Amino acid sequence: MPHLLRYFAWFQKGATHDFFPGFSAQVRRTMGTPLGVLVATLFVAIVCGLFLHPRIFTLSGGIAFVLAAGICWPWIVVRGNRTRIFFEQPRAMEGEAVAILARTTNHLPIPSWGLALREGNEKRDRSLSVRFGGIPSRIQAESRWVFRPTIRGVYPRSPLYLSTGFPFGIWEPRRLASCDSPLLVWPQTFPVGPVPVMDGEDVIDGNVTRNKVGTMGDVVGLRPYRRGDSPRRVHWAQSARHDRLIVCELHSNSRPVVLLVLDADPTIHTLGPNGSREWSIRILASLAKGWLETGAQVGTVWSGFVCPPASGSVQLLRIMDGLARLPDSGQLPLSEVLRTGVGRVATGVRIGITTDEGHVRLASHSAGIRWAVLRRNEFQEPDLERASFPSCGEGPIRNAPRPWIEFDGPERVPHALRYGWSEARHGS
Repeated sequence: MPHLLRYFAWFQKGATHDFFPGFSAQVRRTMGTPLGVLVATLFVAIVCGLFLHPRIFTLSGGIAFVLAAGICWPWIVVRGNRTRIFFEQPRAMEGEAVAILARTTNHLPIPSWGLALREGNEKRDRSLSVRFGGIPSRIQAESRWVFRPTIRGVYPRSPLYLSTGFPFGIWEPRRLASCDSPLLVWPQTFPVGPVPVMDGEDVIDGNVTRNKVGTMGDVVGLRPYRRGDSPRRVHWAQSARHDRLIVCELHSNSRPVVLLVLDADPTIHTLGPNGSREWSIRILASLAKGWLETGAQVGTVWSGFVCPPASGSVQLLRIMDGLARLPDSGQLPLSEVLRTGVGRVATGVRIGITTDEGHVRLASHSAGIRWAVLRRNEFQEPDLERASFPSCGEGPIRNAPRPWIEFDGPERVPHALRYGWSEARHGS
């Protein structure tokens, strides 16, 4: 009896094991479509007509006609139409409504029905897919619709194709649609606090007044004279009243310098629109945009991209366009980027953005860098079961310095960016 059970288990295992998975997948892709089913039905009808009765050839002829019409008609329609896509603005931000114009020209002497615009990788994003109505013969038709990109990038993120399955839907040939001007979608940004103050006066002279004591600008207060103060700053009326020298304290007329370093290595991040990688990009974009608007000089560094510190709207365009074009893969670890020295292209405040896993790995490269750390277990897609990623160490991070700021989830990012450090809570 045990031998029979063993043989039965072997037979069951052999009967359910896929010995040729590649061939099986190809068969499923072919036979699992209406075209594959009709081809198999035609073959069976022809065999039955040869061996059973000639009248079955009538059924074979009907199936052959359906196949011919379902293949030739869509192919002719797709070849006779051409579509061009236009984005009505060159740049947008995540979640912003963007208008799209599609011009489809029908070169055929017959109307075209069932046309649709589809993306080559619909599992990635279907936001640009749309169905057109009927297009009369020899006419150029325009279609306009609005979509909201959910993630930054260069759109279309995959090739767009014009396709149709009319009249029977058994096969959908496609033709590449042209897009003359792609859309750059910037990461979403949030309001941020002031630039953190670094030790010393390591700044660039400029015309931006900060709420900090310096040697130029407007008067912010009075204090007793100290050796070395300029006689021009003595407040003679107050000095005569108090019978001692009183000097004026002035604003610091300076331009702070910030270098933002992004750890874009996918191996230390969770992926997806709500993953830690995209949120680290949004954090860097928020800091860069907020501080550039206050007059600071901001530079950015990540794998394959170095933008020296500068100020102004052109610098903002350069940084945001670089973030929009940042690929989803192929990024070197940040330790390699810092080892080459590109992380030291400027003086000033240096802020690195990484996850708790990356923070541990970068412990030996943390000199002079303030780390903004994302807890990657808290940044995952909401429709997925929350996973627990392994950590490089047990308990708190022991080999890395204390983070400058921590982010415990997407819902906490706006508040942390606005009030997460001392200058943001109490002012510069």
